[in-house]
Amino acid sequence: MLNEGLVYTTAASWLFEAVSSPGGDVVLASPYLSFDVCRELAASVARKGGCWRVFTCLDPTAVANGYLSVEGLRTLMESGVTVSHVNRLHAKIFLIGGRGFLGSANLTGAGLGSSAAPNLEMGVDLSPSQVEAVRHNISVWRHTDVTSADLQKLSIRARRLNQSPPHGSGELDAESALAQVEQLLLDARDGTRKLWLKGEYGKPALEQWRGDWLFGSPRMGNGRGEGRPSIKPRDLVIICAETRDCYAVVEVTSDPEKLPADYCELRGDEALRWPWVSRTKPRFVPDRVLKLKARELVASTGGLQNGHMKLEFDEFTAGVRALARLLS
Repeated sequence: MLNEGLVYTTAASWLFEAVSSPGGDVVLASPYLSFDVCRELAASVARKGGCWRVFTCLDPTAVANGYLSVEGLRTLMESGVTVSHVNRLHAKIFLIGGRGFLGSANLTGAGLGSSAAPNLEMGVDLSPSQVEAVRHNISVWRHTDVTSADLQKLSIRARRLNQSPPHGSGELDAESALAQVEQLLLDARDGTRKLWLKGEYGKPALEQWRGDWLFGSPRMGNGRGEGRPSIKPRDLVIICAETRDCYAVVEVTSDPEKLPADYCELRGDEALRWPWVSRTKPRFVPDRVLKLKARELVASTGGLQNGHMKLEFDEFTAGVRALARLLS
């Protein structure tokens, strides 16, 4: 194979030259597919025929953000391509007859390098033995063949992500959890909100965060406002137990209150050590404690000695995404 091991910075020429004369079955794997690429692949099927399968991931977030075209998938299916869903697919693989390509490019114009604004991608032409090794690995993927009903459901789920989800209690299914996460991350982009990691004594206590609740903070050493903490309404907070398990996300609904009566009755003498109270409402509270530790979000949890620490946007986003991913 003359091109064996050759490195490509654009994949479009390799892919469309290969499908023009496939010489065998075609297997493509890509989490993202754009309509224009799907249409061009469907035209290749119409010209050349053969057995085609496309592996992707029916992620409504990708649809909502324009990375995955439902109409494109439908066009492929109507042309005779078998489209299969693989949960958490991230691989980008093109196997065409005895040839293979492995790289970073999705089946989109930007990914393949055929659009006006291409991504910086890289891929390599596989040797025959590598092609067979990749085919073997793909053959054991757990997958589900996609139907027209699946595509219709995917479109509905993608539209629902743009609607404000309920913050009620009870178990979250994957769809409602995803909707809550997308709205939460949209709110986190609001520069007027601060993002926090809040340490709480004791083990995780999911139930108390499912409704309106509160947390206490110590006096801060800034010498202003009797040490009032800077947490304010609309701020978003990841709750972290003494075990360093991060397990819930809440929104602050009040300015810090100093020793309110209900809090003093609830906490007793402890209230004097943590006199400033912030009230909250739930934003994302899973039905069980998930395996997300604070050390996965921040380099050091030393700031939690003061009860809370500010998070950067990427740290907060990573935490929320991890909770949603662990839930699925």
